[in-house]
Amino acid sequence: RERSLSVVNMFLDEMAKEAKNIITTICDEQSKMSDRLLPKNCAHLISQQMNRKKKEKNKKNAPEIEKPGKESYRKTRENMTKMDKLHMALTELCYAINYFTNINVWEYTFAPREYLHQHLEKRFARALVGMVMHNPDTNEIAKPSELLVTVRAYMNVLQTVENYVHIDITRVFNNCLLQQTQQLDSDGEKTIAAIYTQWYSEVLLRRVSAGNIIFSMNQRSFVSATPEGTIPFNPEEYSDVNELRALAELIGPYGMKQLNETLMWHIGSQVVELKKLAEFNKDVLTTLRKNFDKPEIMKENFKKLQQVDNVLQRMTIVGVILSFRNLAQSCLTDVLEQRIPFLLSSIMDFRHHLPSGDPLKVVSEMTSAAGIPCKVDPTLVATLKYQKPETDSDEHLLVCLL
Repeated sequence: RERSLSVVNMFLDEMAKEAKNIITTICDEQSKMSDRLLPKNCAHLISQQMNRKKKEKNKKNAPEIEKPGKESYRKTRENMTKMDKLHMALTELCYAINYFTNINVWEYTFAPREYLHQHLEKRFARALVGMVMHNPDTNEIAKPSELLVTVRAYMNVLQTVENYVHIDITRVFNNCLLQQTQQLDSDGEKTIAAIYTQWYSEVLLRRVSAGNIIFSMNQRSFVSATPEGTIPFNPEEYSDVNELRALAELIGPYGMKQLNETLMWHIGSQVVELKKLAEFNKDVLTTLRKNFDKPEIMKENFKKLQQVDNVLQRMTIVGVILSFRNLAQSCLTDVLEQRIPFLLSSIMDFRHHLPSGDPLKVVSEMTSAAGIPCKVDPTLVATLKYQKPETDSDEHLLVCLL
């Protein structure tokens, strides 16, 4: 009895695995085709067009670059392409999986479709993190816009599986994509949200703090302040509006909230260091505060201040983080305006028409989660409150001196 059950289980599992492998191969092929349609791949076509006159003079026939879509032209249907063979194999396997809703062996019931569903869910979850192409050693990572194109290509293929088998692919998407907005997935692995949060806060913004990159308000992006090739990536390709909108679409409000909390934690740690510097210069700052209307005493005491550059550097870091955070939050609002306009307008109404302020801070947290700016940022308040020492009588004085 146990042997017959294990044989049935193994047989159904192998069928589902084979179908999953074929679907994965089709997904990879489709993502390659989608990748060829990206703007970055048209550079060689422009170059070819620009150099056409030179080639005519030299009378050298350069090989014609194959354009995307050429694979769809057929001279005859008799020639079976790789994709045709894959679809044929998938059709046969899915027909077999879909033939019986349930298979009864002894008093046990097997559902063949559930086997395929589980395999597809695991494979899609693994593929999502793999598409990020994050290399911790070189700090290389996929651009969010390119990742979004690849994810959509995968999703389009997986949706066609519903034509072959009666399974709920939407459930696969909901389970996998929602997990990618959290810190860890169900297997305890890092998610897209966690990887990008770490990369933006520890790689991009650290380069900004070092002075290699600056924030441009006109371009609404971080731009390189050093010659090309000095740093391993172009900041414009990761921090402009299009990229951050793509990131917001991938990791959603939950993931953006996680990014926001990480950025606020960095600001909180800078504030703690600034307080230490204020305490270090406490006596001089107190004298300056008392004699602010006496220029000579101010000038004399100002020279006694120590680590002034350190204060300016830390204030710059805080400003950089806030600039990036405001940019990311505005991109989140843009995405939500497209995806859930009615819900977003309701949040805006709450924000504008709350009768007696916001004593419970519920509306502030809701508007902040939607990327809408608040007068008092709840995430920053919570971070500063958490990092505040329990017993510090000079807390108010240090804040005033800062």
